[in-house]
Amino acid sequence: MKKDILYSTKTIVMLLLMVAVFSCQSLEEVPEGISTPQNFYATTAQCEAAYAGSMNALFFTWGGYQGIPSFPDGQFEGTTLDFGSTSFNELWTWHYKAIANINAVLKAVKSGSLAGNSQEAIDGVVAQGRFLRAFNYFTLVRLYGKIPYITEDTPDVVLTPLTAASRLEISTVYDLLQADLTFAMDHLGDFDAATPGKPNKWVAKGYLAKVYLTRATAPLSQTDYYAKARDMADDVITKGPYKLLPAFSDVFKTANNRSTEIMFAFHTTSETPYMPGNSWAPSEMDGWSGGPVKIYWASNIYPEQPRKHNYLLLDFTSDIYDPAAPLINWSKSADGVPYIGKYNMPNLTYDQQVGGGDAGIEMKLLRFADILLIYAEAANMAAGAPTQLAVDRLNMIIDRANAGTGKEPKATLAMSKLDFDQKVIDERSYELCFENDRYFDVLRKRILQKVNLPDNAQGYDENDYLLPIPALDARAIGQNPGFE
Repeated sequence: MKKDILYSTKTIVMLLLMVAVFSCQSLEEVPEGISTPQNFYATTAQCEAAYAGSMNALFFTWGGYQGIPSFPDGQFEGTTLDFGSTSFNELWTWHYKAIANINAVLKAVKSGSLAGNSQEAIDGVVAQGRFLRAFNYFTLVRLYGKIPYITEDTPDVVLTPLTAASRLEISTVYDLLQADLTFAMDHLGDFDAATPGKPNKWVAKGYLAKVYLTRATAPLSQTDYYAKARDMADDVITKGPYKLLPAFSDVFKTANNRSTEIMFAFHTTSETPYMPGNSWAPSEMDGWSGGPVKIYWASNIYPEQPRKHNYLLLDFTSDIYDPAAPLINWSKSADGVPYIGKYNMPNLTYDQQVGGGDAGIEMKLLRFADILLIYAEAANMAAGAPTQLAVDRLNMIIDRANAGTGKEPKATLAMSKLDFDQKVIDERSYELCFENDRYFDVLRKRILQKVNLPDNAQGYDENDYLLPIPALDARAIGQNPGFE
């Protein structure tokens, strides 16, 4: 032990002598190998890598939005309105984790980490962060109502804990996320097919249209936002680079993951592969029975048309490993329920369906079809009656769904405002099913009990329009009504 101490002492003396010899030289250097927010987020590429990491907080191997949350939206079989204090708590955690990652970048950039870059490049990085932050808060405010809006300027929540006063009014949250989206719209670049996962100004405009439409409906019901939603959606439709694919059967094929209809999505990589295709399939397809479709909705509500047989899995092989096996209807299957067709054959190849590896399914977050439907709803409500352009754009969706069969009646100019509005909401239910969109329509249109009838509306009350805040955070900031 004494030898070790003596050796260390001699070493320190030698180091001090070396320092004395070179004392005239500057020693103010950043230590190599030590990463801090200030020296890590020193390039735009490093900032964008961190933003990708924020998306990984929402979409990670075998978790997050890889499995669509089974909200009680009237489309998932086996859901319930008997919410408990832990129902969907993971969503709160995912989104605030993503926001923390985003704010770390924005704070570093504000502190000068990108000094030396052009102001345009810096604004572009900030715009990406503010878009992603708004994207996360838009989900949170719709699910939880009054929430804390943590930014890069918020004091450290460990040193300065949040309180009940940290929860902002819903309208204030919308004001803040709109400001983030507006900055993003003004400073993001144009569409670039080479970087499909990177937000651009048109994606920001698309989400602004969606935010405006949501503000116009419950719980805020600020109806002047209908016109704003209409005009923003129209800008994307008439000037943006996106378009509706001619055939609905092409939208969800894995070969078309980067089509011109997809505006924003979770793009998988080899580091974060998607779950195997059979995770969504019935037993006869060697599936794991994930994503069963509500029987009543599939049988009694969804119109009988060609689109239905692509978006829903209703008839399928009785043995996926036997090419000669006959097709059976879901009612004759072992599981006795339909399944989500969007994430099964023929949208997947046979190898993707049964291979047991990454199926390559791109989970959509915003499609051009949604923008057409936003326009139709907002234009009708702003004008007090359907306009010709609203009818035409809604019928673009219906015509594609019918594929020349005329099975579903088209919208007409003779419809009343309320009838046309119902037609749009129904069409959103059919076209955007199982894309993590329907539940938000259910919330803003206040139809939660209705869509869960006749069989799983037990336990419903008005408090079900908000989810419970996780207990640990609720102790600091308060709980939503009905879960105290």
